[in-house]
Parts: sequence; C-alpha cells; structure tokens
Amino acid sequence: MDGILTIGRILFWLFVVLWWVLDIYVLFVKKNFYSKVLDRKSRLVVIFLILTGVILAIAPEDFRATWRSREFGLFQLIGTFVIMTGVLVRLSAIITLGKHFTPDIGVSNERKIVKKGLYKWIRHPSYTGEIIAFIGVGIVFQHIPSSIFIVLFPTIAFIYRAMVEEKALIKEFGDEYIQYMKETRMFI
Repeated sequence: MDGILTIGRILFWLFVVLWWVLDIYVLFVKKNFYSKVLDRKSRLVVIFLILTGVILAIAPEDFRATWRSREFGLFQLIGTFVIMTGVLVRLSAIITLGKHFTPDIGVSNERKIVKKGLYKWIRHPSYTGEIIAFIGVGIVFQHIPSSIFIVLFPTIAFIYRAMVEEKALIKEFGDEYIQYMKETRMFI
C-alpha cells in the first residue's frame, strides 16, 4: 500500500503542476484568435473568485498545520484521481477547440458551434473539468472549511462564466445555440 500512496503523491503533484501550467498558458500566454470578442470582464471575475477561494481555503492555521503533517492516505488518493479526471476533461476540451480556445469569450470567422468531442454532450467541458479538479482538491484537503472554500468559490466562478458565455452566444447565434442548449447539458 505504501508504494501505491507514493505513486499517488507523485501523481497528485504532477497533475496539480500540469493543471497550473495549463491554466497559466490559457489565461496569460495563449493568443486570442477570435475575430469578434464578446466578453473579457468575466475572465477577471473568475480569476478573482478562484483566488478568493484558494486564499480562504489555505488561510486557517489548523489547515496549514494539518496539511504539513498529514500522511498521504486514501482520501488524498481518491482526490488525486478526481483531480486527474478534471484536468484531463479540461485538456480534452482545450484540444478539441484548438486555436479557438482562448481566455475571452468570442466567435471566430468560421462562425460555427463546435459539437464534437465532449462538446457533443456538454456545452462547457472545460469549466466542468475545472470544477471536477477543484472537487478533487477539496477531497485531498480533507478539512471541511478549506474544502468548502476551494470547491464553492471556483464553482460559482465557472457557473457565472458559463451563464455569461451562453447569453453572449445566444445573442450571436440565436436559435442555433438555443437548439444546441436543448441537445446538451451545461455541465456533467
């Protein structure tokens, strides 16, 4: 069992770093290929809410003391697999959209709604992946107040972002997007 927990700990840090690198790349490095940007402000709201959740989660002294001394156990292993699932769902969404995946909400010159990959079933698989990954972090933390903050604030952020995006896309695509909404779920 010790070998599994050691591998789990390595996978935890590997996927957390992959997640951070992926999000930093998308938010700050990746160029916007949209011909028409529909919203920029919601990205800042999402960043603010996520940072607020993280700060509130790691603020309690008893959380930090427990985190430093806790052995990597079953909850951390389960949480790691949930994080991995979330990061892979997000990565799949990013790969599916390719150059059209950017931090801003917009429409490309092609003006089409992507309905392949996870987008066949879910309108916001990238946000879904983020929410799943934050749930995994909450499981890993195994500290009730910190786990609530680290899940609640990002979830609110991504629900808000999805609502802003859907409003903009309905305005842009009209009935075509409304039909897509009827055929898919917002999140899992």
